[in-house]
Amino acid sequence: MAPPRAALAQSESKARFFERLGLREDDELHRRIYAMMKEEAVESRRRLTEDPEALLPELRDTVIEPPYSHAHVTETAIHREILRIYQLARPETRRVYDLGRDVERVEEENWVIRWMLWHVFRYRDNRNRNRRQMSSNANSPEDDDYGDDNASPAPALGKTPTSVTSNGGTSRYWDPVRDG
Repeated sequence: MAPPRAALAQSESKARFFERLGLREDDELHRRIYAMMKEEAVESRRRLTEDPEALLPELRDTVIEPPYSHAHVTETAIHREILRIYQLARPETRRVYDLGRDVERVEEENWVIRWMLWHVFRYRDNRNRNRRQMSSNANSPEDDDYGDDNASPAPALGKTPTSVTSNGGTSRYWDPVRDG
């Protein structure tokens, strides 16, 4: 059976994602469900970025160390995590995931979970790359990109969050996954 809602490109915005799923960003319940979906995707990303078996075959015998980026992880490992997220989903998030579930393919697919996971990877990978350039202290709490995803409240529209780096300077970044 094809998914009840047509797939949305991974690169589409959160606003389009909400629209496609029939969710409203001004609805507190919808925002909470989105936050739960984000938590599930963040946990999945953590598993993928720490598992050497998730690495592309050509990278397995190299000196690359966790956390791995999206570009380092096999499609098979990502697909396995999509199915795992669905299987372990809370009832509230499962209802939304069902809107993107496609079981007509040879391999089951879920565009909603794939979109969430891609966005978590995209923004975390980019932010980590910037952090490595700014700080040489890899054990800084600022480098823990998959801790409490609700740690920083969403800023007022038009404002950029500010964080303190390990060297005492400030860094300005916008993370739609964390702050959106």
